[in-house]
Amino acid sequence: MNVLVVENDAPLGLFVTSLLESWGHRAEKCVTGRQALEMFRRGIFDLVLLEAFLPDVTGDLLIRQFKEIYPDAMIVAMTDNNSRELELRIREQGILYYMIKPFEVENLRSLLEHLTRKRAPRRLGAEI
Repeated sequence: MNVLVVENDAPLGLFVTSLLESWGHRAEKCVTGRQALEMFRRGIFDLVLLEAFLPDVTGDLLIRQFKEIYPDAMIVAMTDNNSRELELRIREQGILYYMIKPFEVENLRSLLEHLTRKRAPRRLGAEI
């Protein structure tokens, strides 16, 4: 999968990107909403891992912009500054999953494995 990691905590962004690459995915990272939109417009990403609080925009507004560009975008929002109101605002944008940081690495791996299997084309006659 091609994954865009939008994380304002540079060490965490690097860590997540390295994890994804070690699991066989292609990953690019950025730290602001402006960078994320530029990269999203230029690239083809199967998944966006998005921090809800960026220096220049909140996640709910950025998700809206991603969805205007590509309505079926798969987005996982994450934050360490959770509130019920924030979670509701973000979930209303049609995200795939909402994670609270710090998250378990195995949970992220399981999610990526599930999405990879879900996206794999089925062969005719293959058992389900």
